[in-house]
Amino acid sequence: MWGWTLVLAILACIVMMIWPKWRVEQPIVSVFLHLAVAAPFVALASRFIVNDTSILHVALNGGEDLPLKYRFAATWAAREGPLLMWAAWMGLVAWWFGRPLASEGDKTHQLRIRLMHGFTLLLLLISMTLDPFAENPFGLKGTGLNELLQTDLMVIHPPLVFLAYSLCIALAATSLAILQYGDDADIDKRMLHQTRPGLLIATLGIGLGGLWAYMVLDWGGYWAWDPVETGSFLPWLALVLMGHLRTRPGKTST
Repeated sequence: MWGWTLVLAILACIVMMIWPKWRVEQPIVSVFLHLAVAAPFVALASRFIVNDTSILHVALNGGEDLPLKYRFAATWAAREGPLLMWAAWMGLVAWWFGRPLASEGDKTHQLRIRLMHGFTLLLLLISMTLDPFAENPFGLKGTGLNELLQTDLMVIHPPLVFLAYSLCIALAATSLAILQYGDDADIDKRMLHQTRPGLLIATLGIGLGGLWAYMVLDWGGYWAWDPVETGSFLPWLALVLMGHLRTRPGKTST
């Protein structure tokens, strides 16, 4: 039955792509649609919290003996959970930035919203192919949550990183919409409105990830240039660049 939350989320994304202005014109309906996008992640997390081993994903990665916070963190211990969490964050970010930005034209606004929901739809479709709510055949059980993942940093670091990624996608959608229609009035205000929170969240996420690597994972230091760390570092560099584009030597912003 929980698989229906994925279908509901996909339908909600399609509806919001067709009618992107509902965030402004139908705010109550828009809230329910964005909540529907987050429903699959909430459903999966609830199954981990109650240790519902009838679901294969929970049986392989969860554990009845785990503290509550680690049961919740086990939701994103494999591939399915992070994708659903990313989709949920995208739903929140799309709702937060759903109203027109500074001097944003109607066509630019609609395209920006469609691009964000289109990316969320892609995440949900990929998640559906992984079947996160697949039934557990023959009572199979895995080793549960890896001991190296049983740390408070596992609870905090991945959600922050995926929230930062969502803010980067929102910024990319804004850029593409501006390029499409040449609607660049107050472009600095629009871009910085999304860049600043993205840079803050990304800095926190990467910093905590480095601390985790040093204190728990024993990677030999705060930074090892592995694909995971580099993959989060590149968006951070892009956000730093975006935040400093208005800088002029010897001048102060007014």
